[in-house]
Amino acid sequence: MEFTARALIKRAKQGDTHAFAELVETYKDKIYCFLYRMTGNREDAYDLAQEVFLRVYNNLHAFDETMRFSPWIYRIAQNLAVDHLRKRRNLLYLDEPTGDDGVMSWQVESSEPGPEAVVEFEDFRGSVAEALNQLSPMYKAVMLLRFVQELPYEDIARTLDLPLTTVKTRLYRAREALRKNLIKQGYFEASQGGTKIGLS
Repeated sequence: MEFTARALIKRAKQGDTHAFAELVETYKDKIYCFLYRMTGNREDAYDLAQEVFLRVYNNLHAFDETMRFSPWIYRIAQNLAVDHLRKRRNLLYLDEPTGDDGVMSWQVESSEPGPEAVVEFEDFRGSVAEALNQLSPMYKAVMLLRFVQELPYEDIARTLDLPLTTVKTRLYRAREALRKNLIKQGYFEASQGGTKIGLS
């Protein structure tokens, strides 16, 4: 994808509007998904995604083609999302998608689960989304970039403009915060021997 992005950027810089349109097509779903999970609102995510690509277009001339494009565009998206959340002053609960609209949903492997297992899993998935939404924007961003967008640590560091060690520390703390949020909802129980799942 990065090789394709570089080629498209080079053409777009030369005024090829079709190349920029193809660049948007390549990244629009990923950027929308990231923004949707950051904001918890489809309309906000759509509006912010448009702003992301507008800023990309306006600043493409300054992009260093020797650098990776993904961290650059995710950094723009992350900054816009954080600014939006600060202005809104409160975080909305995520309306967890089923995947029908193309937005990535939480998944587990299962071989024909029964009705009770399906209901239990749907409840748990919703609780994970709610627990994720309770994280601070900086923790939510690092979790989404790593586990939803599946960016390597190095790209996350470039996206957030942080040292690699800080990214790993934030990711660890974010996972702990997420686990504590789920414990409050009754999905995990702390024990002396570690942590065990409790779906009571």
